[in-house]
Amino acid sequence: MAEQTILASDLRVITRFLAAHRADPGSALGAAGISLEHLNQPRNRIPAAQIGTLLLQLGEQFPDTNLGMELARHHHMTDTHVLGITAISSNSGLEALQRLIRYQALVSTLEPLSIKEDTDAVTLTKTVALVEIAEHIVQVFLFAVILGAIRNISGFTGDIIKVSFTGSAQGHEAAYRDHFGPAVSFSAREANLVLPRGALEQPISTANVDILTANEPMLASLVRSVRENSLPAKIKVAILDHLPDHTLSEQEAAAAQNMSLRTFQRRLEDEGTRFRALLDQTRTERAESLLADSSYALSEVSYQCGFSEQASFSRAFKRWTGKTPSQYRSKLLDPTV
Repeated sequence: MAEQTILASDLRVITRFLAAHRADPGSALGAAGISLEHLNQPRNRIPAAQIGTLLLQLGEQFPDTNLGMELARHHHMTDTHVLGITAISSNSGLEALQRLIRYQALVSTLEPLSIKEDTDAVTLTKTVALVEIAEHIVQVFLFAVILGAIRNISGFTGDIIKVSFTGSAQGHEAAYRDHFGPAVSFSAREANLVLPRGALEQPISTANVDILTANEPMLASLVRSVRENSLPAKIKVAILDHLPDHTLSEQEAAAAQNMSLRTFQRRLEDEGTRFRALLDQTRTERAESLLADSSYALSEVSYQCGFSEQASFSRAFKRWTGKTPSQYRSKLLDPTV
């Protein structure tokens, strides 16, 4: 069975929380077997078992603190990279939740969240995956972040239908009710966040069809990379991690996999691809994503894709897609063009 992992950047909420409490993040992470340096590479992944150990340690270190709620306050949308931006670009809160579920493997291969849609309600269920204290922290964190995001993008200010957590409350129960409203229960058989469907179906202020059009192919590709854990998938992720400052070379990619160049090339051939093809695919997906956002100048898109000259990027993009970057953007932002 493949090792279950969690996106390293998702742990930045913990380093922010510890720094705010004047505690040393490096010591806390190190005690759980996690290197602080791992968090500096945005797509590194940490074994879920180590996350559970870390949360247990924090529970012991801060026994009277509602850690799930505190960590949620330190969450940034950019912690989940393109997933968070794409989710809030949906047409409604319900679509945002559907995308979160569809691509959640990017954040956690445990894929702990499921969604059930009824006539009047939408229920998010968190599967129990960790030991009791750590699990409760994660449940509260996830539900608090999700509800906060829904309120921010939709303007929904009413009460949720209910929220339930396994395990007992950490700290004062009033803190839960301040955030979630009065319908909070503990020691439940399963963890659920139940929201009124009508509120979720309202159009949201951050909707952006262009971002959706450009980002969904990248999300699907990244999810496949995480699930497959194949050599081509690993190489595409490594290429993304080095952009824009450095374009990964074939020799560097081989060395990172502890392979000779010839062995590396043979392994990719066995997978039906070559390094150059993976490099072009990755840069194409990155360029298409950025071109969907008109706030990015073409020179910035060029740089973000690893090109020092915009003219070189334009020629490469036309070779990849059959269109110049300007033509692609015009068609994307105005389908009648």
